[in-house]
Amino acid sequence: MNLEAKLDWNDGFLTGQDRLIVAAAALAADDRWQAVVTTLQERGEASLDATAWIEPRGQAPLTLPRNTFRLQPGPQPGRFYPRLAFPPLARSPRDLKPVRALGVDEKTITVDPNHPLADLPVTLTLSPTALECAPAMNLADLFDGPGLQRPMHGELRLAMTDLARDNESGDSLFYTQPRFTHHLDAACRAQIAGLYARFLQPGMRVLDLMASWDSHLPDTAEALHVAGLGLNAAELDANPRLAERVVKDLNERPELPWSNGQFEVVFCTASIEYLIHPQRIVAEVRRLLAPEGVFVVAFSDRWFPPKAIRIWTQMHPFERVGLVAALLAQAGFTGLHGETLRGLQRPGNDKYRAQRAFSDPLFAVWGRTPRA
Repeated sequence: MNLEAKLDWNDGFLTGQDRLIVAAAALAADDRWQAVVTTLQERGEASLDATAWIEPRGQAPLTLPRNTFRLQPGPQPGRFYPRLAFPPLARSPRDLKPVRALGVDEKTITVDPNHPLADLPVTLTLSPTALECAPAMNLADLFDGPGLQRPMHGELRLAMTDLARDNESGDSLFYTQPRFTHHLDAACRAQIAGLYARFLQPGMRVLDLMASWDSHLPDTAEALHVAGLGLNAAELDANPRLAERVVKDLNERPELPWSNGQFEVVFCTASIEYLIHPQRIVAEVRRLLAPEGVFVVAFSDRWFPPKAIRIWTQMHPFERVGLVAALLAQAGFTGLHGETLRGLQRPGNDKYRAQRAFSDPLFAVWGRTPRA
C-alpha cells in the first residue's frame, strides 16, 4: 500500500497544501506509527502530530556578522537560505535546514532560525493512494520545503538583476525552431491535467498562456473554447485543443490581445519563469478574467536555464511558489492557494529514469479575481 501524506496550513495570506507519496513501509521506522496503520485500515484516513518534524520552534531571532554569509549573491531580506550559508548556525557542512533573512545591513544579518511553519497550526493526514511511490521516500521528506512558499507580506519588489537572464537574445529568435518534446514526465503531466480539471466546466472560455503543442488539459474537458498564446506558430498549429492561436513574444510586448473579462480560466504551464515583465503580465491576466475567474500557474523544477530569470534560478523550489503568490497578490487576485506534490515514481519508459527515479515534482499557485 502506498500513502499520500498531506500537510494543510494557512498563514492568512496563502492557503498551503503539500503532498508526498510514500510507501506504507515508511511508517515501520517508528513504533509510534503502528497505530496509524490500524487506523488507516479501519477508517481510510489517519492523522499524525506534525510537531516533532516542525522544528526548531520558539527560538528568538539571531543577529550574525554579515561577513559570515557564504553564498552568492549577497543575502536579501525576506529570502530563505540553508543554514550552511551561516557557519555559526550550521550543524554540519551540509546542513540544508532553512532560515529566513529578516533584515540585512552593512555589518549584520538578522535571521529567523525557526521552521517556516513553526508559528502555524498544521494538519498532517495520511490516506491510501493508488499512485506509485518513488523509491526511498521517507515521511520526514514531507517537511523538507513546506513553509518556504510563505512570502514576506508587503510590496513585491523585483530588481533588474532579478529579472536578468543568461541569454538576453530575442525569444522569438531562440524559439524559431519548434520543440515537439515534452518538458515534464508523463506522471507530472497527468497530475497537471487533473489539477486543471478542478476548474473547468463545459462552455468555459480558457486561455493557455505561453502555449505550445500540448495544453495539458484533461481528456474529459469538453465544449471548451481554448485560446493559446505562444512563441512558435508550428507548435500552436499542432495543438488540437486550440480554437484561437496567437503568436507573440510577451517579453518584447507585454500586452495580451484580448478585451477585458474575455476568459473564465487562464492556465500557465511551466513557463512563468521566462517572463522578464511578470508583474505586468499577471496584471494583464487579471484584466482578461471575468469576475471570480481563476488564474492557475503550474511548474516543476526543470526549465531552459539560459532563458529563466535569475531570481528563479536562485530560489528553493518551494520559495518560487511564494514568488508567484506574491505576483498574484500584487495584481489583486484573492483566495491565494499554493499546492505541491512530490514522491511519484517516474514512468518506467521515461528516458530520464536512470538519472531520476522520482517524477518531476508539481508546484501550483492560483487565485481568483474579485466578485463584480
